[in-house]
Amino acid sequence: MVRAPRILTSIRAVLTGAGLVLASPVLAADSYALVVGIDAYDAPINSLHGAVNDAKDIAQALTKAGVKKLTLITDKQATKPNILAAWKELMDQAQPGDTFYFTYAGHGSREPGKPNDPDSPDGLNNILVMTDFAPKLPGALNRIVDKEMAVLLKQAAARQVYPIVVIDACNSGTMYRSVTLGLTYRATPQAKISREELLEFAPPVPDVSTKIAANDPFTFLAGVADDKLVPEVAIDGQPRGALSYAFSRALEGKADANHDGVTTEKELVAFVRAFVLQATQSQQVSQSFPDISRDIPVFRSVAAGPAGSQDDIVKAIAVAEQVAANTQLKLAVRNGNLAEAPPGATLVSDEAGADLVYDAAAGTVEKRVAGVVAEGVQPSGLGGIVAKWRAISFLQAMAGGSIQPFEVAGGSRTFNRGEKLTVGLAASNHRFMTLFNLPPNGKVEFLYPTSQAERDEDWNGKPFTLPLQVRDPPFGAEHLVAILSDQPLDQLHTALQKLSSPQAAQDLPDTLKNALSGQSVTVGIANVFTSAGTP
Repeated sequence: MVRAPRILTSIRAVLTGAGLVLASPVLAADSYALVVGIDAYDAPINSLHGAVNDAKDIAQALTKAGVKKLTLITDKQATKPNILAAWKELMDQAQPGDTFYFTYAGHGSREPGKPNDPDSPDGLNNILVMTDFAPKLPGALNRIVDKEMAVLLKQAAARQVYPIVVIDACNSGTMYRSVTLGLTYRATPQAKISREELLEFAPPVPDVSTKIAANDPFTFLAGVADDKLVPEVAIDGQPRGALSYAFSRALEGKADANHDGVTTEKELVAFVRAFVLQATQSQQVSQSFPDISRDIPVFRSVAAGPAGSQDDIVKAIAVAEQVAANTQLKLAVRNGNLAEAPPGATLVSDEAGADLVYDAAAGTVEKRVAGVVAEGVQPSGLGGIVAKWRAISFLQAMAGGSIQPFEVAGGSRTFNRGEKLTVGLAASNHRFMTLFNLPPNGKVEFLYPTSQAERDEDWNGKPFTLPLQVRDPPFGAEHLVAILSDQPLDQLHTALQKLSSPQAAQDLPDTLKNALSGQSVTVGIANVFTSAGTP
């Protein structure tokens, strides 16, 4: 189930016209939560590895945030009757003005819809797949359909309860994608069922003719757009869904950009989107409704202390230093051999378990999720590439989850030689900015500051945009890194300017560790994929 227009049109149409004015959810007296995670599926549906991790993490974060009652349903207990019964039980206890959280991590899929349904122009419905689902009857009925979800949210609106919905699943008819490494995706094959075979919905199909309103009373987050897949990625050493992980951290206060103790919908969406992009190397773009997020409060940031507190800094430093000391990337070699592993890497034979795959014949390096990240690579150049990816892991750990939105305008795609693009960095509450680029071959291109005036410029509350053009090789994955800090990072600036070759840049992880230790920083990373192709 994803944030598809046809799903949300149904939901919006149900809620619009309900004639209800909800209290701001942050002012709610109580909150309730139904958290679902499914790894274990009946054959032939493949099992997942990180959905239960997601559910337990969200449940823990909600508990710390003071939810009044939480129901956690995982694996073989996650049947449709159990989930609907738990929803009803919690909703019966909720009072007007309360908040209701529903989160789902697991498989999503699609099935035939009704003919001429204006809410399903492609003739398909999106579904959440239960543990006992099967692609044909009778197991195909073990699912929750988008229109059923709309009716459930209508019932919440009728009680003046504010729903916050997080759906971390795919909605796709295939298990394949244009990368060669073995990833697990949260999608099942499209259900091969005729419309006549499917039972009619007990509730009526919602009227979709009502104009979509900007202030529909709920917040909806989904893993991807309608036709995309959600990969499971390694975060903190565990398989996870990036959206679920980001939502958990948001509950702990990481999305509270102005540190006022309240997370708004706009802050939540910006944080989640930026985190998911970073965690998946821009291969997953999370979705949300409303399309333009609002400055309405959605929950209090009660689980964590103020951002930038000494406890936060000490914890972030400890985690980051552990990453710097212990991160050995797993490197597999295809179509050839290496005499020895480059510094910071361990050679492995299994591509599916590798962080990086070097194709010696093609001269390319591939990374899980991102696909080809470097072209024209000789064995001697692998050291710089390994150092680059170790440095990115360190920076993400150093930030401690305080992700700074830094994105390509118009969305992430591959930019060919000659094409122009613009990257934008959201405003932060830090004064100083350091900006550098990590090309595919791992060297460092230092960009900012390059003068005393730039070094002294105050960036607190100011956004930043940078126009770029793809010109010369190397092509692959470029990473623009912005480090926002409370103190000038002169030592780092001097050191980075010495790492202008792939060989010298092998010292980048240690350089970052030495310069940033003890600093309170926020990190933004914009991923730009380039190619030599004709624009």
